[in-house]
Amino acid sequence: MPRRGRKKKISSSSSEELRGTHDPLADEARISPRGEQLTSSSSSSGARKGSRRAKLKDKRPRGKAMGLYPFVCAYRRYLKNARARLGEGTIDERERKLHFISKVVLSLSEQGKMSISNPSKFTEDDIIELFLALKNRSVNGKLPKRSTLRKQMQLLKDVCLDCKNRKVEDMLRDGRIRIGSDNTEPFSLYREDLVAVLQACKQVGGWKGEACCFATAMLTFLRLRPGELQQASLRDLDTRKWTFLVANPKGKGIYGEVKRLPIPDVLKPFVLDFLKARNEMLASKGIKSAEPLIPAVSCHDVNNYAQQAFGRLKKQVMLEASIPFKWKDFRLTGGQLALDEGVPIEQVSQSMRHASTKTTERYYCRARADPAFANVNETYNRMFLDEPAINAKSV
Repeated sequence: MPRRGRKKKISSSSSEELRGTHDPLADEARISPRGEQLTSSSSSSGARKGSRRAKLKDKRPRGKAMGLYPFVCAYRRYLKNARARLGEGTIDERERKLHFISKVVLSLSEQGKMSISNPSKFTEDDIIELFLALKNRSVNGKLPKRSTLRKQMQLLKDVCLDCKNRKVEDMLRDGRIRIGSDNTEPFSLYREDLVAVLQACKQVGGWKGEACCFATAMLTFLRLRPGELQQASLRDLDTRKWTFLVANPKGKGIYGEVKRLPIPDVLKPFVLDFLKARNEMLASKGIKSAEPLIPAVSCHDVNNYAQQAFGRLKKQVMLEASIPFKWKDFRLTGGQLALDEGVPIEQVSQSMRHASTKTTERYYCRARADPAFANVNETYNRMFLDEPAINAKSV
């Protein structure tokens, strides 16, 4: 006679899977931001059903401690899906911003100001509380810039859309959430400031001075991003056809195009002076050749400059010129100077390799206020200065 065994009890999580109602996000919610597996209330191994220990364990207040985890898992899933269309640098930047937002979500959840931390179930009240917390947070006594807040809400919208929640998008579109603007123009150097920086490079002299002079000119007159020059190889520079290959554009392989740019005549002397200084520097260290265009020579190897080291390269030049600047400012400066001289915004935008003039005008360059006021005032003068009714002396 066959032995009758006990029926195997199916756990609640297994039954959910069989019914097709299992929520993978709920499982992910049991994983802490550090990747640690948390014990769920339904899997109290070693504690018998109905025992006092199991009952006490079930009564522990885990909701608030675990409230953050659905948001963390949701934004990680969003970033995983976004890797197919975004570069690694953009992914890293978004991850940093979303990690900060996740900490704000946790704080609000612990204070009871948000009803839930799962972005797929955010209510309008939850979104408003989060928006106000991001908007009113103080950093060194200052409120965040509107541009920063706009990027944070855009990321929050993207994460929620990835979770099939359209509430943030709807609230931004119909004006229930208004971010406003900083009312600031993109920073760029005036012509005299650019000349002062180039002169300071010559005053510094040596390899650092020549490297800074070359970088300043290349970033300005080719409107390069700092990383595109920092990662460049010597073979990218063609002094026979006078072209420069942007071999590592932003978003390479996704939306960024590898492109060869013509070198203008004004840039050629800077290139030749730099190449001469480069050869002398390498020869002084007993190095016959090096692949990086701007080589960073250590006692063991020759590499491209790391980002932080490339930033420190300009420190002495800033002190000499008494003009603070960032390498990225010269890309903006190149576009702004061309726009100031009457080059149409469409052509400036194309030369900066932007897909739209909106990007150029919002973040890089736009018509300066001073010339605009001067032109408008001159128009009024021509129209009305000779008008008798205006020039008639009052009795």
